[in-house]
Amino acid sequence: MKTKFLSIMVLAACMMMAACGDNQKKNDQTAEDESGEKVMTAEDATADAEAEVGEEDYEIPHRGIETIRKVWADKSLTVDGDKSKVGIKELMKAFSGAYPQCETNEALRRYFADKDAAGKDEFSLEIEQKESSYPTRYDITCNARNGFIRSMGWVETNRFTYGCFWNRKNGHKLFAAYMEECWESASWDQCLVVFYDYDPATGTMTPEPELTNMIEKRAKGYTCYYLDLPEEGKDIQMTVVDDHGNDMDEDWTEESFVLKWDGQSFGWK
Repeated sequence: MKTKFLSIMVLAACMMMAACGDNQKKNDQTAEDESGEKVMTAEDATADAEAEVGEEDYEIPHRGIETIRKVWADKSLTVDGDKSKVGIKELMKAFSGAYPQCETNEALRRYFADKDAAGKDEFSLEIEQKESSYPTRYDITCNARNGFIRSMGWVETNRFTYGCFWNRKNGHKLFAAYMEECWESASWDQCLVVFYDYDPATGTMTPEPELTNMIEKRAKGYTCYYLDLPEEGKDIQMTVVDDHGNDMDEDWTEESFVLKWDGQSFGWK
């Protein structure tokens, strides 16, 4: 009786193992339904899901100046220090501290935060990059006597912040900051210039978006524009570029304009 019972048990075990082995073979093979068409396996579904997640997780690059463009015209800035001795460094320190979203501004913010560095007219620093293991180098150059400062990133496309100011007839100062965040393809929104009136009586920088609007209105019909804030002289040079829908820059056309300083503001020459 015991022998017969053991035989039955062994036979049942063998049948279960054979069934498991058969199921495993079916899972390892590409499944087909009764019509002969392939059916998605669990492995296929997992692979597709992983691919979809990868696409959703991809982040489209975002220019920092896009954020600045939305808010700068509604926000006044306070300049620290002796109001009667404010120069380009004090003005740019207030601006870059308020808007570090653009990385050339962030380089300036770090420059001013370092007391030893801020005392130098030429300085270099590095900023770690999230998307790579290599930092980006930034060079700061200041011509305090002429009211001019520049932050430049060492990358393949233009990354700049320029700062400049003019003494107004009414005793105020007009400050301008021009930023470039260029990618491989040129576009109209890769640049932004902002203007502020500085009142030494209050130590406040008040936005003057009218000048920005005047420049952007002239540039609106073109692919992109560039500004040269003066390190020498008073006038601003503006270049507009039209790519005519062609990525090959040898087919692009340029046109130049001059913003003439009149002692208080600018107008087209």
